[in-house]
Amino acid sequence: MLVRKNDKDYPILKDKMKRTVYWIFVLLFTAITISLIANSFTVNSSVVPNKKNEESIVTKETEKEVKGKVEKTREVTKTEKPSQQAKGFQELMIHLLYEKTVGTVLVKHFLMYLGLLILYLLFILTQKNVSNLKVAGLEVGTSQDVQAEFYKAVEEQKNKFDFLTFWMREENRLTFIRNTDIDHRTFLGFLSRMLEKMQEYYRDDWNINFSFTIYEMNEFERSSLPRKVKKSAVSLTEEDKGLPILKEKDLHFHKHYLIYKVTEVNVKDATDIKEYMIVLSSYYSEFDEVDSILISGLSALINLIYIQTTQSDFILYLLQENQRARERLML
Repeated sequence: MLVRKNDKDYPILKDKMKRTVYWIFVLLFTAITISLIANSFTVNSSVVPNKKNEESIVTKETEKEVKGKVEKTREVTKTEKPSQQAKGFQELMIHLLYEKTVGTVLVKHFLMYLGLLILYLLFILTQKNVSNLKVAGLEVGTSQDVQAEFYKAVEEQKNKFDFLTFWMREENRLTFIRNTDIDHRTFLGFLSRMLEKMQEYYRDDWNINFSFTIYEMNEFERSSLPRKVKKSAVSLTEEDKGLPILKEKDLHFHKHYLIYKVTEVNVKDATDIKEYMIVLSSYYSEFDEVDSILISGLSALINLIYIQTTQSDFILYLLQENQRARERLML
């Protein structure tokens, strides 16, 4: 097994924050639901507070002279003034707060759900790559230039194919071979070196970071990779290109994958065949169809380089052995 990790390919803080906020929303939703159920069983258990009428007492004293005597009389008058009824929004809020009927319980919890939903949609909107969000006829968007994004994506795909075209040129292939140590001029050596070049190209041009591992097939089957990745390997025989596999869940500790199976045939012994599984992984960047074709093309190119180099080395080896045999005969 050959592993090349990318130091910049790690779970980003944004994913961790997203996961934390997600669980906060789940807990709030659960709390509202529990409150709804509990209040449903206690409908009408609370009473609207008594609204007492306002009382006013008026005392009136009068003096009368009766038979030469002054008599004082006191008259007390009580009046009740009906309490003012709340109107409009105020009345609605009092009704919702103090009365517990089926209607008020449903309305209160509906407003809670609605507020939670709006907050969640606003949070999603702040995440990367979300330009428009439409739920139940409600559309929220950000002012991104969609056309510019489209052209950027097209240019990116073109540049990926340019990477393959560059290494297909003979002069660049020869440079690649010369810059590879003799000890690493093997199928796996050439393959790992080319994947390292791909790592550097993706990182420098698009800030796309990924790690890669080259497994032998028995190592791949025993690996700790997700079950979805292992099961998907069966479909690689249908098409000669890589297979992108997105995260099982959008959590920071899950990865995106791209897998592709390659075959090494020993030039000196055609019956000696080995199969390897290339696994590219990234916490943040998704792999697409162009990446699938690119990994297939690079693998075919490496196979060609390996065969040519091995055949050349083998022919050179035979010539050297022939020369040594002649020298021994001359002695």
